[in-house]
Amino acid sequence: MSTLSQLRQGAAQVLGNIEDGWNSLWSRAKHAVTRFTPGKQQREQTTETSEWPAASPGWSVLSAEVKDSGDDIVVRIEVPGMEADDFDIQVVDDYLVVRGEKQWQRDDKKGRYHITECAYGRFERAVPLPKGVNDTDAKASYRRGVLTVTLPVSEYYRSRRIAISQ
Repeated sequence: MSTLSQLRQGAAQVLGNIEDGWNSLWSRAKHAVTRFTPGKQQREQTTETSEWPAASPGWSVLSAEVKDSGDDIVVRIEVPGMEADDFDIQVVDDYLVVRGEKQWQRDDKKGRYHITECAYGRFERAVPLPKGVNDTDAKASYRRGVLTVTLPVSEYYRSRRIAISQ
């Protein structure tokens, strides 16, 4: 085998490994990556402060945890920089859907941002639920940037011990 053929084969293997790694990473993170679209506040910004929308990434990771305790499904989503009233939470089919709008606030008019990694605007995050839930008895809280939604598991999906008659 020639040296050129060996280089081509080695390069193909490296590219294949990179592609496999990227696909693995994407499959694990694709639900957490969330698109932020400009909201009403961003569209109304004056030209003096209009530097930030172009620098804002428009995408962010809203990390989530889903825990099944048997009786409840507890979903925790990291959504810093919001108020409890900023959320719209619904159960749609087998998903917990969280919508909101992260407002951008500029306290001072002087200076220029050099790094803007925070995403602002409207967002929607759909978290798949492992079981059917009773959304009428759901509870939600927001503390220190973490939204916690507790959803009772539907009676149909609850585990029940069946006694054996003697």
